[in-house]
Amino acid sequence: MKKMASSSGAVLLLFLLFLFFLLPPTALALGNRNLEVTARYLKGIVERSDYQSMLDWPILALAGLGEDVEPLINRREAQVRQGQLFDAVKNTDYQRTLVAVAAAGKDPRDFGQKNLVKDIKGSQLSSGKFANTVDGRGETLVNAHIWGIISLYSAGETIPNREMALRWLEQQQNGDGGFSIDINVSISDVDMTGMALMAFAALGKDKQYPAVIKALDYLQSQQALDGGFIGWGGSGSESIAQVIQGLMMLGIDPTGPAWTKRGGNPVNALERYRLGDGSYSKEPGGKSDTMSTYQALIALGDYYRGESIYRVLRRRNISFPDVSASHFAIGAIRDLAARGIMEGFPGGIFRPSDPVTRAQFATLLVRVMEKEHLVGPVTLRFGDLNREHWANAYIRVAVDAGLIQGLGGEPPRFAPDATISGSQAATLLVRALGKEQQALQRGGDHWYTGYVSVAREQGILYPYFGEELPVTRAQTAWSLQRYMQVAGK
Repeated sequence: MKKMASSSGAVLLLFLLFLFFLLPPTALALGNRNLEVTARYLKGIVERSDYQSMLDWPILALAGLGEDVEPLINRREAQVRQGQLFDAVKNTDYQRTLVAVAAAGKDPRDFGQKNLVKDIKGSQLSSGKFANTVDGRGETLVNAHIWGIISLYSAGETIPNREMALRWLEQQQNGDGGFSIDINVSISDVDMTGMALMAFAALGKDKQYPAVIKALDYLQSQQALDGGFIGWGGSGSESIAQVIQGLMMLGIDPTGPAWTKRGGNPVNALERYRLGDGSYSKEPGGKSDTMSTYQALIALGDYYRGESIYRVLRRRNISFPDVSASHFAIGAIRDLAARGIMEGFPGGIFRPSDPVTRAQFATLLVRVMEKEHLVGPVTLRFGDLNREHWANAYIRVAVDAGLIQGLGGEPPRFAPDATISGSQAATLLVRALGKEQQALQRGGDHWYTGYVSVAREQGILYPYFGEELPVTRAQTAWSLQRYMQVAGK
């Protein structure tokens, strides 16, 4: 009974955490009075009946702080239906609208008589690029590709042909590590590079991925002594905001030492553009600017929330019909799916009860440990693991890191497609935490007793754990999320 009570308590705690992270906090809940004032200012501007400019980004900014955007999204739907601020073929119009719809919690498959998801997915070319237009024309606009990725990600959708989309994006990186808005523009700019970082993160790449490192190096080379950035020929609040969003999407602190100059960091550099009424200016000492205001609100919302709004939306909008809202691992499944660590299957299902193989578990652990940048060369040390096995390169990283071993024999076996047991999974997790010596000192009746004991103390054993029982996909998600929390990932 005690064991069951403990498992139930853990499930309840994870469910409450899931609800907390699922719902965006209000500006006041984030403990920042300035955000509340800016949100009120922005609402006062965009809710006026004579406001005729773009609504999508203000909707994202306000929804990200828990504000009621129902009147705004309804007005936006009427605009889409009438073709206002919505070009019938311009892909970026579809993409930013999809972001707003995702933020407002509406159905993007029936919005203003448009199926935004279908249209954006259908615009992808054989090269992996999301075309300039929704009818598949134009291969020049880098921003159309970037926002095709981010918008689908925010809506909880699978990015089609993800590896090809990634490869196309990498091919557009300039020699200095930056990105331009169009492939015919050779000069990098800060704004597009910040956006590219968000797209890389949406494609499952972390801060150690080579193309990401190059982009970060470019941005640091463009950072001014006051902590701001040089964008479009001069320092501007929107450039700073895009960098903050890119860093937050990658889980990088924009106020950390790497981004702090003699005169400040990106966050306090952006705050210098704040005016007395809560609005933000475009240029230093300038007047109130609506676009600068909502971009600043999105970026600062990310910073004070401690998480990118796009990750929040991904977690909220992603769903699997075979995982109920009351499932013990629902929060973990959505979280790992949002991070691109675990994926669903064709048809949008997750198959939570499917057993996990040794190869699959090793691969997932490499991802959560942020070692995917080491994936490349394969290993030939195991007689039953051929060069072409889909997980070979991941297994090599896991073996080299001392996380997993072979099963003996000559040549040694790995059994990549064998189901992993609870005791084996616990062992890998303890090693990943760097606590193997502690486990070995425990001893016990079985080789795994010490590992299981340490894993239990660390709170990383999934509910309904059994030493010899197969580990399911749902249980794997639960333990991996707990590992990341304990390890500070």
